[in-house]
Amino acid sequence: MSPLHRYNARVPALLVHSDTRPFEAGRFSAAWERAGGAREELVAITPDKAASVLAGTAAIAGLLLTGGPDVEPWRYGQVAAEGVTNAIDPARDALDLGLLARAEEEGWPVLAVCYGLQVLNVFHGGTLIQDLERAGLPGHRVRDPKDSLAHTVQRTGAGRWLTALPPTFAVNSRHHQALDRVAPGLEVTAVAPDGVIEAVELSGTDRLVLGVQWHPEDLVQDEHMAIFRAFRAVCHGLGS
Repeated sequence: MSPLHRYNARVPALLVHSDTRPFEAGRFSAAWERAGGAREELVAITPDKAASVLAGTAAIAGLLLTGGPDVEPWRYGQVAAEGVTNAIDPARDALDLGLLARAEEEGWPVLAVCYGLQVLNVFHGGTLIQDLERAGLPGHRVRDPKDSLAHTVQRTGAGRWLTALPPTFAVNSRHHQALDRVAPGLEVTAVAPDGVIEAVELSGTDRLVLGVQWHPEDLVQDEHMAIFRAFRAVCHGLGS
């Protein structure tokens, strides 16, 4: 097992969020604790603080990408669709894409949530649906309450990191974009009833690289905590 996958007090998992979304650190830290972890196992990193955080972190156990903006369309070969307002954050895109490149180079496990899933797909060469409502796929942007269960998802039977979850389970949902063309090397592991892609994994590797479109950090049901437990176990070098 690589030293990067053995957790100790000096080997944290990076918790990436936007400078304008400091609440993400609290939400994900609380979920991490519910899954059996300690808050000090996560180190928050934002675009403004990235240089100092990385300079002060000798080794990294994993990469946790949270929700946030819309990926800049040019990054997946498109222009902004007419009538669609993209809430872009170029600095966040650059940070996440740079950390994904480093994760691939150094073998870090990756858990990517909502925007994190979308930027993971773009990193590997995929594209996005810029607006689900305009694409005839409504019902995926239920903002409040954060733990409102909006629809079910069904596992496809592919992959390995969601196998502990039920075949069908309910999720919350607050996104207006989603995966369109799935990147080479990623396999779809869960879908919504209308076909919207809800989870992908990196195939052909033992490394945990999992993206989910919903927000398990706001849910307390065991199937959602299982995602954090699996990721944390791999960061500790205990997962397989």
